[in-house]
Amino acid sequence: MNRLRDYGGFIGWFAGLGYIVLWPVTGAYSAHPLELPPGLHLLGFLSAVFVTARLLMHAIRRTRRAAGKVAGLQVNPAAVAPPVERKPQPVRRVVKPRKEFGLRGVQR
Repeated sequence: MNRLRDYGGFIGWFAGLGYIVLWPVTGAYSAHPLELPPGLHLLGFLSAVFVTARLLMHAIRRTRRAAGKVAGLQVNPAAVAPPVERKPQPVRRVVKPRKEFGLRGVQR
């Protein structure tokens, strides 16, 4: 599921940046900017909003992180999160090395 989310994010990011770049380029050289069907315009616009929102969220997180470090309010995440419970490792049996190969104990 994470891979699908990553692929979806990449597609949205790529389409949004493409739409943001193509809008002014085609608008400057033609009478009608980006002559596309309305569905593709909607998809491009939503992708552009996605890219803009992600860039804004990244900038907000970055400034909050920097402000937290300056104020000395940095919280240790290891102290807040409970330790992960792991299954104990299975006990390994000691296996004697083989002295012979093939069918053991079969008389011909």
